[in-house]
Amino acid sequence: MVKRFACVVLLAGAIAIGLVFAIAQACDPPIGGINGIIENCAVSGKIPVEVEVKGVETTVRGVDLYVDGNLVESLNQAPYRQEVDTTKFKDGDHKVYAKVRSLDRPDGVSPTISFEVSNNSEVPEEHEG
Repeated sequence: MVKRFACVVLLAGAIAIGLVFAIAQACDPPIGGINGIIENCAVSGKIPVEVEVKGVETTVRGVDLYVDGNLVESLNQAPYRQEVDTTKFKDGDHKVYAKVRSLDRPDGVSPTISFEVSNNSEVPEEHEG
């Protein structure tokens, strides 16, 4: 009788742990990945940026694109693509990230990507020697 009781307790514990894991997984926020800007690279002019929603299945309300913590664009329909005009930013270092707005989960935030805007830099001419 003791063995049966111990097995029932272990089984109930395993079910409870599985349920807690499933609930925690169901509450995970969606994550956005940013395509079009490469970490620590220089960009200029207009560049296409796409936010890819990754991770758990969810109902996405939209994606907000931020540069240096300022909202640049709210995209409300997939595919989440936007042409970003870098001439609106000062030359130098900047950071971009996306916030994925969800109907049924907490909002998710993409990893931040650092990049350099280089619109006013002149490229030296090559000289034949």
